Amino acid sequence: MGIALSLTSIWFYPASLGWALLAAVALAAEVGATFNIGGIYLVRRQMIVRWDGYWLQALRPLFKSTNMEESWLRSFCAWNNKRVSGAFSTKKVGKVVLLLPHCIQLVGCSADIAENIQACSMCGKCIVDSIAKAASKYNWDVRVSPRSHIAYTEARKSSPDLIIAIACSDRLVKGLIKLYKIPSYTIPLELPHGMCVNTTFDFQRLSQVMFAESD
Repeated sequence: MGIALSLTSIWFYPASLGWALLAAVALAAEVGATFNIGGIYLVRRQMIVRWDGYWLQALRPLFKSTNMEESWLRSFCAWNNKRVSGAFSTKKVGKVVLLLPHCIQLVGCSADIAENIQACSMCGKCIVDSIAKAASKYNWDVRVSPRSHIAYTEARKSSPDLIIAIACSDRLVKGLIKLYKIPSYTIPLELPHGMCVNTTFDFQRLSQVMFAESD
């Protein structure tokens, strides 16, 4: 839209030709940056995420009004994942941190998994069982947080090369924008019982991502 307005201004104000063309080129370059892939994506990630976040929020009310907000947020996460996967396809990943929400734990369970995922009782009643077993077997660095801002703090403190984050779409998007300096791969939660209650996710997908990034 900004590019179109810049070029349209030339028609009404010919004297503005130089400045209008300069503005259009600058905007086109900025928009084009979001399509950077591979190593250049990691180099320019801060600018790209800032720009993507701007358009995400600018168009979000439109998708919300048409009951497509969730699809819009998930598409943003999927686009992010595609670029992150591409960036690491030829680059060895060092430290990987897995961020999980506390709501994946079965309601009523007293195991303090926020302190240590291995505190899980391994009863098999929720997905934490599978995560704890895999974390123990493959030495995954897992952090479980009851609040998103705590997860952000945990991520910054650990200084990973890659974050794999699991949360509801809204929190994933906020995390991508807040933690723009750290590449992140996202997996949206499934909410069979509503928000924040006995949530789950595609564990097979998580395993594929964790094994792919550890190769």
